[in-house]
Amino acid sequence: MKKDTYYFPHDYEPTSDPKIQALIGEYGSSGYGIYWRVVEMLHSDLSHKLPLKQYVFLAIAKQMLANAEQIQAILNYCIDPCELMQTDGKMIWSERVLRNIKEREELSEKRAVAGRAGAIAKQRSAKRGKGKERKVYNNIVVLDSVIKKNGINLSEEFYNLILEWLKYKSEKGQSYKETGLKNLITTFLRDSNSDPVVGREMLVYSMSNNYSGLFKEKGNRTNPKQVSVTAEFKRPIPEDLKKILSDDRQNVATSVGR
Repeated sequence: MKKDTYYFPHDYEPTSDPKIQALIGEYGSSGYGIYWRVVEMLHSDLSHKLPLKQYVFLAIAKQMLANAEQIQAILNYCIDPCELMQTDGKMIWSERVLRNIKEREELSEKRAVAGRAGAIAKQRSAKRGKGKERKVYNNIVVLDSVIKKNGINLSEEFYNLILEWLKYKSEKGQSYKETGLKNLITTFLRDSNSDPVVGREMLVYSMSNNYSGLFKEKGNRTNPKQVSVTAEFKRPIPEDLKKILSDDRQNVATSVGR
């Protein structure tokens, strides 16, 4: 029986091999062609060996427009003296073919391992991406629900600041219930005097100090940090985050309004 067909390496200039030269010298181009036909059969056979049987000689002879006696003679010559093939008296094989098969199997295994590793990495990346999107979606749902239920007037700047804080808390494995989120929003607006610049300062200060809530920095507010914090607030929101926020708000608007 044959298995799947594969390519196998063919020497660029095999006739420079003294063993091949001896074969051609004895049997000419017909001997050369028959040798390569047998090599092809050895590659495709499951055991990569052929029995030294009359039916094998007849089968090859029919394909190569020769006779069985000629095929047998050429194969014997390939075995001895050319040493192009090997035999145990019952089967014939080629060490060259066995090396090709081994190299092909090793290469196939390496590719399979690389493919499995790539698939696993892709799955993990997809799961991480879905997890992040799910967290953003959930934060928006809760935030929009709290705003609507409590009639909170929240500017776009403060909306994005609170979403940043919710994302920060999500990354730490923490979240807010609706009552807690309502208290956070009202306290945040009160302590910042509804000033988004002050709100940004509070956000950065609280994150950098790993606080559990949003707090104003104590002491003199005209410190060197204020310049960088204000500049940070003025920096535009990345386009990819802006698109996620916009798309997700549109997706949940209907469900929140129900």
